[in-house]
Amino acid sequence: MSGLTVGYLSCDEDNLGLKMRVGNDLEKKRSAKILPLIKQHHWLLVTMLLMNAAAMEALPIFLDRLVPEWASILISVTAVLIFGEIIPQALCTGPNKIAICSFFVYPMRFLMYGLCIIGWPLAKLLDKVIGHEEPE
Repeated sequence: MSGLTVGYLSCDEDNLGLKMRVGNDLEKKRSAKILPLIKQHHWLLVTMLLMNAAAMEALPIFLDRLVPEWASILISVTAVLIFGEIIPQALCTGPNKIAICSFFVYPMRFLMYGLCIIGWPLAKLLDKVIGHEEPE
């Protein structure tokens, strides 16, 4: 989830809009899928951070029942670092960022609406406190 967080939040609305106007058919399609999600910046951010935190906390709890506590910590830290942080961030910020982000648009929408009881109010609070970014 952390890789998608970096991938989505590094997508530029202006760049996506440009690709929608002058890109090839595939770029237009992918950009059109991502842009509505990016426009809900704070809601997307809150949803991804909630899911990331849940996943990071669940792994050691689950492993603690299978292996000794020290092994649970060692395995979960290693797994999260390699498979939850390094590899996903490398993939989601690379040249295929738009393709990967467009592939995950529908699962992200599902998560956003699934967590809307918590995520949407927090996003609105962020909009009020920090402000909502509008294109210039």
